[in-house]
Parts: sequence; structure tokens; C-alpha cells
Amino acid sequence: MSDDIRNDGDDPSDIPQQADAETPKPPSRLELKVIQGDHIKSTAPTYEDVAYLAREFVLCTLPHSDPGDVRAWGRRNGDLTLTLKPGIRQDRQTGEYFSVGLPYGIIPRLILTWMVTEIRRTKSRRLELGHRFTDFLGKLGLSFYTGGGPRGDAQRVREQMERLFRSIISFEYEVRDGERRGQIWLDMQVAPQGEFWWSERRPGDGIDWVSWIEVSEAFYKAVMAFPLPLDVRVLRHIKDSSLGIDLYTILNREAFRAMSEGKPRFLAWEWLHQQTGNEIANLRLFRRNALVQVEAILAVHPGLIVSIVKGRKGQKSGLLISNLSEPSIPREVLPASAKPAGERPRNPNVRLVPKPAPLPPKDLKPGTVNEFRRLYPNLDPMACKKAFDAWLAGKGEEARPRFYDRAFMGFARKWIVGKLVVSNP
Repeated sequence: MSDDIRNDGDDPSDIPQQADAETPKPPSRLELKVIQGDHIKSTAPTYEDVAYLAREFVLCTLPHSDPGDVRAWGRRNGDLTLTLKPGIRQDRQTGEYFSVGLPYGIIPRLILTWMVTEIRRTKSRRLELGHRFTDFLGKLGLSFYTGGGPRGDAQRVREQMERLFRSIISFEYEVRDGERRGQIWLDMQVAPQGEFWWSERRPGDGIDWVSWIEVSEAFYKAVMAFPLPLDVRVLRHIKDSSLGIDLYTILNREAFRAMSEGKPRFLAWEWLHQQTGNEIANLRLFRRNALVQVEAILAVHPGLIVSIVKGRKGQKSGLLISNLSEPSIPREVLPASAKPAGERPRNPNVRLVPKPAPLPPKDLKPGTVNEFRRLYPNLDPMACKKAFDAWLAGKGEEARPRFYDRAFMGFARKWIVGKLVVSNP
């Protein structure tokens, strides 16, 4: 009897083996990243997806690698110079003073974005980090479950938090007025006050006291004056590269400026190298690394239209951002008080990206989408469709074409001019 039961598959020890055989294999980390990227690309951001970063941290970026035990570190972009000085602490055992080091890499960039976003949201200098360290890691898009070693997220965040909060950041502008020259500077400590009450052994457990920091008045004013909106989903998708984060913030800002001013924006490789990558001595190597990151950004930022300009006699090589580009956060998602500062009013007679009228939605046929991708493999058919629908909306319902897909392909032949997506020639 018992043999018959086992042969019928009723033995509990057999059931998990059968279930395991039928259970689909979970997606790999790379496959999951592709799925997440497709979702970001196809889903419009909401108000909850908006993050901010101060303009100065886009114009001059933080170090990518550890500068080491230095008194100061700097980067220059035109008339603006960024200087970082490390904070000082005292060793409790020896009584000697030592440098805590300078912030560098991915994590301080994520922390700064979170800080600026919280300041904009709360309108307060005091920022609460939470009762649990794991909760704060989640706010940065990081995880405690990456290992407790020196390369785990938790340990790196602890170190970079202290480096960033204790550091002195200086911005200096060179001002020219005819023959006269002047200097304007701002020295500020990021967080001169704060309390950390997280458990060392059990960071996932909550405690009665909340950890907090209070940013300096100078830092608060700088953040409130010139906020640049970002899509936090894009930021976290490319967070594996500090250069990628920098290029995303730069290209997103230039897309906004190109759209507002009605003309393309050009970024020479030399300028980008000075602005965000002067740790890489070789300009050609920087260019190669930057192009890899730009392609990753374009995969989740369909509104960005970038082309490569090859250097000629008397002309620099670099990137050209089309005036038909769109920032990753549409204007309608932002509250009126959060519009990027320094925006130039558009010419009312020029509508670069007309707002779509409430026309019935129309989908492209799969064959049309495939044909578009065959002809223009590096361009997004949905971005072209969005521009096409906006163009139709400006003409009204009476001008809606009888054959939508055929008219779309005709529009695409004009739309793609000057909109070659970045590739490494």
C-alpha cells in the first residue's frame, strides 16, 4: 500500500521537487534592470518621482574617486570654482586630530539629492533621517542587505555621510565688468549640527530617538535659490556610476535650456571633462567612458535628443542637445514654486513643443513601430509619436489624417533630421 502511495506521487518529499521544476527562474539582476528601465521609459513621472539638486552641484561636481589625505580639492567650470575642505575630528584615545576625508563617488551625490529634495519639500533646515538606519538607506535607493563589509552599502553610507556633513564647501565666481574684475565667494559647512542614534549591531531596529541633521543657513539659501528638478527613478537606475549621475544632471539641465531658448546647446568634450571628469587625465578615455553613460541615460530618458559633433578645423568636438529635447520632469508635474530658476520666457509666436489638445488617443500599428525601428534603430518611436500627436493637436481635429500610420512615417522623415542618438563613431 505504501509503495502504491509513493508511486502515485503523494509522498510529501516528492511535492517540493515537482513544484521546483515548474517554478520559473527569477530574472537576473541584469534582466531586472532592463525591465525597470523599460518601465521608466514608458511611464510618465509623477510628483512623487521629482527630486532636486542645487545648480552649483551640477555646474561643478564632486570627486569620483577618493582624493586621499589632502588639505583641499577643487574643480573649475568657466568662472565658477568648487573647493572642498575635509572636516576635522579628534581621536578619543590619542587626543590627536585627524581629517575625516572628502566625500566622493556615488553615495554623496545620492545624499545631496535627498537633502535638497527634503529641503524643498519641508522648507526647513532640519532634516530627519529616521529612527532606523535601514529606512534612511531606502530613501537613497540603497539596501542594508548588500553585506556588512567595507564595500556594503551600509558601511559606505556611514563613511560618506560623515565626510559630506563635516566638509566645508566653497563656491567662488569670477566677475567681469568691463576692465574691472571681482570675486564672489560662499563658504559653507553642509551640516554643522546633527545627531545620530542608530543601533550599531541592529540597524534595522527602531529606537526612541530620531537621527537628524541641520544644514547651514548658507546651504539652505543656495538650495532654495536654484533647484534643478530630476527624475528620481532615472537617478536610481543609473546610480552605479557617479559619472553617469553627473552627466544625467548636466544633460537634463541642458535639455531644459535648449527647449526654453529655442536653440540647441553644445557641450564640448573639453568642457565636460573639466566640469565633471578631470580625474581622468586622458581626454579620449573620458570621452569613451562618457559615451557609455550617455547611452545608458538615453535608455531611460526618451525625451533627450543628443548627437555627436565631430571636431573640424576651428570647431570643437562634443555633444549637441537638440532644442526639441525635453527634460525628464515635464513642467506640468512641477508646482509653480518649483520651476527652475533663471528660465527665459518663450517667444509666444514660437511653439517648439505644442501641448496636445484632447484628441482621441491613437495607437501605432505593430508593423509601423517595427518599420520605424528598422529605419531608425537608435531612435524611440514613442518619442516621435509624441511629437507627431503634438503637431496634430496644433492643427485641430479637422486636420487629423485619414491614414494615421502613413502620416506618422511621413512626419518621422522630417522629425529625425539632426536627432541622431549618441553612438561611438
